[in-house]
Amino acid sequence: MKQLTKPSATKIILSAFFLAGISVTFYSCKKDQAETVQTITSAEDNSTAENEFTSVFDITDDFASNDTRTRGGNTLLPSGAIVNFTDSSYSDGDGIECTIDFGALKSTLPYGTLCNDGRYRAGVLHISSTKRYNEIGTVFTVSAADADNFYGGSDGTKMTKLTGTITLTRTSASSINVKVSNATATNSNGTVSWQSDRTITKTVDLGAGLLGDEFDITGNASGVNRKGESFTITIDQALHKKIQTGCARTFVTGKITLTNTSSGKTIKIDYDPYNDAACDLTAKATINNKEYIYTVR
Repeated sequence: MKQLTKPSATKIILSAFFLAGISVTFYSCKKDQAETVQTITSAEDNSTAENEFTSVFDITDDFASNDTRTRGGNTLLPSGAIVNFTDSSYSDGDGIECTIDFGALKSTLPYGTLCNDGRYRAGVLHISSTKRYNEIGTVFTVSAADADNFYGGSDGTKMTKLTGTITLTRTSASSINVKVSNATATNSNGTVSWQSDRTITKTVDLGAGLLGDEFDITGNASGVNRKGESFTITIDQALHKKIQTGCARTFVTGKITLTNTSSGKTIKIDYDPYNDAACDLTAKATINNKEYIYTVR
């Protein structure tokens, strides 16, 4: 009978290293997958916040630049929106204050009120300004608290609740600095916290109101996604928006880089993945040389 021999110390050490290598590789793959999912989650959450808070700018810019405050025609405000002024005169030296009430969130579809840019809104926005909107240096403040129940959505079926403050400061005839602070966007996916410091430059201006206008957005942003992961945003190619029915729901072109803070993972987001500047809700995320097409909420 052949006698069994004990494995040498060298073989034991090599086997241990081999098993350890498998464990490290397995752990590394799982970690990479988790970080990839986390980064894509940040991309989706940022797109939600980016779209919704830009749409708040849209409605404010339209309202502020349309002195007639009429409904229909060249304004984004729907006929059902109610504007209440608590201070309607600039002559007293302390600016104006008002609210825009889009009506309560409905319990049946569509959940919001259809506005003339094709987006749906519900709840109340508070607006104040120091001077007339077209004057250099004027500051407009737009805010929504939790109790205002302000919601936005691209199609009236998936609504996002927004809270926070947007400060608009006119820096030139065509440009406005826009800061978003203490902001949250909450929907069925969860809650994202978000802030930004950006410049919005109008590239096409068709006169009073915002319908038909186009503008570019540059600057930066940061936030915390629905899973508690922090991220930062850099705009690599200006985000371009057309205020037209079907187009105003999101950006038609533009590229950003998102970086997850803890992992350092980066993701490239392209709002025009097919290079056709289409009025759709399609974006492309690229991470680890892999591309993911997703729908912007």
